[in-house]
Parts: sequence; structure tokens; C-alpha cells
Amino acid sequence: MTPGTETSRPARAALIVGDAAGSEETVSHVLARFGFGPPARAADLGAAFELLHSTHFDLVLLAMQGLEPVQLAALERRIRAMAGTFFIGTAPKPDPDLILRALRSGVHEFLVHPPDAAELASAVDRLMRRSESEGRRGAVFAVYGSKGGLGNTTIAVNLAHALALNNPDSRVALADLVAAGGDVRVSLNLKPAYDMGSLLEKLDRVDADLLYSLLTPHPSGVWVLPAPDSPEMEDVLDSGAVTSIIDHLRAHFAFTVLDCEHHLSERTLAALDAADRVVLVTQLSVPALRATQRTLAVCQRLGYPDEKLCVVVNRWQSQDVLSTADATEVLKRDLFWKLPNDYRTAAAALTRGVPVAQYDPSTKLALSFQQLAARLGGAAFVHRANGTTNGTGGSRLKRLLGMKKRS
Repeated sequence: MTPGTETSRPARAALIVGDAAGSEETVSHVLARFGFGPPARAADLGAAFELLHSTHFDLVLLAMQGLEPVQLAALERRIRAMAGTFFIGTAPKPDPDLILRALRSGVHEFLVHPPDAAELASAVDRLMRRSESEGRRGAVFAVYGSKGGLGNTTIAVNLAHALALNNPDSRVALADLVAAGGDVRVSLNLKPAYDMGSLLEKLDRVDADLLYSLLTPHPSGVWVLPAPDSPEMEDVLDSGAVTSIIDHLRAHFAFTVLDCEHHLSERTLAALDAADRVVLVTQLSVPALRATQRTLAVCQRLGYPDEKLCVVVNRWQSQDVLSTADATEVLKRDLFWKLPNDYRTAAAALTRGVPVAQYDPSTKLALSFQQLAARLGGAAFVHRANGTTNGTGGSRLKRLLGMKKRS
């Protein structure tokens, strides 16, 4: 079938920034062949960002000439945060330094301005084929807690295991992105032959066979990529490497769970940008909710859509001084899930190096992990609705966090 001949499919959307595309007749003709409607226009990069914040575009053509370093940095952040949008950069001359800076910013193709119709068609064709391929790729969940002690790794390990239980015909990966002192290998009692450092050394030649050979299969059904064991690898595991690793895992696993560091390093931001859903871990305590407030504010500035962010309360118990209703009011959003407090079961599972559901599948905590995984992963698993507790201690919370009294 010739590209663009499917009449049942909604028209693809393109955005042209400035004079990036040359002749309007040429670019419109090329785009129409690939199922695009009339392209939208933005005068400059700032105007383009405003449009991209509210409207999805499958393709953006952008003039690269004259962009300042701060604009390139903003462009890189925007591209990383957007799924399903491809960027073609153009410039009057094929300046190697400009091309390199464009590609480092995440631009997918580079063409000399004004782009020749055949070259533009070839670039669009490559990107649309890539789009169709990526549409069949797996889901990525980043588990992030903005302070230590919230149970990040426990949730990442048990979420990955629950996804494997709920989806027995699908492959699930678990990657430890805590470059210094990651605890996934401890949580699962692993003595891996390879780890993240091994993958980083071969990142330029990874294929499916090599990827599977470097991951450690756990009896729980999860393929594990432990954090690097060598401190020197912390500098090598930068944002570009994290993005590349996630791309490889997404291509070969139906589900990938990322255990992220507790601070917003460049590699952590790369993981959050690439993830389909971000599991924001918190607890019903003032310090935890304050930290989650700050994280939500950062995510908003990064342009993440609300549905990408899933606030999960860990170690919840009905007699908590602060209630889920208090947390909802503080965070200005509904809680996605709450995991019951069961220290004895969680500690025993950790001591034995197994997921909670493998240690004792009958516990409420094991069931709750499966329900959380079902809600995130879409598996057919009946889950109970989250309830709320009676608000006790709310006045203290409002005083400490500066909340206004409800009318």
C-alpha cells in the first residue's frame, strides 16, 4: 500500500517552525503522501513550544541555524519528554558541528535547507516506519521517590514481579538506575555475571541476543539489569546512556520497570522523560508529602501530562495521623494507589531475597502489588477501589505545609 492511502486513519499532524521547510507547495505535497493534513505553523521555537504543550504533532520541522545553547538545551528537554513526535532539523549548510549539536539535542533527521522533495520524502518515510515500529514497543514505568527511605526499590522489585504474574506470556525487565549503591541485586539475592556496567561497555553494538545475555533471569519471571558494581561507571551512565538503555529494553520487553535515584540527576530526568508512567512514591508524613509536592511542581514545569504521574502511598495504615484525604488536598491531585503497611512480610521477603508474592502470596500486600500492576499494565485483574480514612491531624498538616483552611 502506498504511504498515505489509508482513508480510515486520522490525518497525521505536522508543525513547521519558521522557514524550516522551504517551499510550502513542496512540503505540503510530500507530507500529504504520508497521510499528513495541512501543516501548522509556528513563528519561532518559543511559539512552537506553546503549541507542543497543548497539541500533539507527529512531525516537527525546525530551522536549526542560529539556535543558542540554551535553546538547544530546552529543545532536548522537550524532545525527551515527548513520545511519538519526530523532529527534522534543517540548516543552509551541512555544518558538521551544527549537525552534531542537533543530533545530541534529540533531532531525528537533518536536511540541508531548502530540503529537496526526494530527500524530505525519504526522511519522513524513515521516521513514519520507525513510528509504526515503536507503536508496538513495550511500556516503561519509572519508580521515583524524592527522598530516601520511602521504599522505592521494594516497590520497583514487587511491581516488576506483579507485572510478570499478571502477564505470564510477556517479558518483564527490571533495571536498577541507582548508579552508586543500587539495591535491586540485594533485594533479589542476585549474584549476576553481568550488570549495567557490562551493558554500558557494549552499548554501541547491542542487539536482542546480546541484551538477553547481559540480563539476569530471576526465578520470579523478571529479567534483571542490576546497577553497575564499579564506581567508575557512575560517570559513564549519563542521560544519553540511560535513554539508549531504555530504548533497547522497550524494544524487547512488554514491560520495563526502572528503579530511579532519589534525586533529580540528569540520568534520573532522562528516565522520567522516557517513561510512559512515573510512579511517585510517598508516605503519609509531612517530610514525604513536602518532597512529593516539590517533585510534582518540577514535573509540571517539565511539561509532563497529569496522566503520566501516579502518586502511590507506601506503608499506608488506617491509623496514620495524616489521612489520604489530607494527602489529596496537599498534593492537589488524587492518589493513584496505596500499598498497605506490612513490615513483617516485606522484611521477611527482603531477608530471603524474593518478592513479597513469592514469599507469601496470601498477604494483603502481595495482592495490592498485583492490583497496582494491573492498573498500570492493563491486565485483567479485579482491583478494589482506593478508599480514604477519616481525617485526623489535618490541622497540623495544614499548619506545617501552609495550607489554607477549607471553607
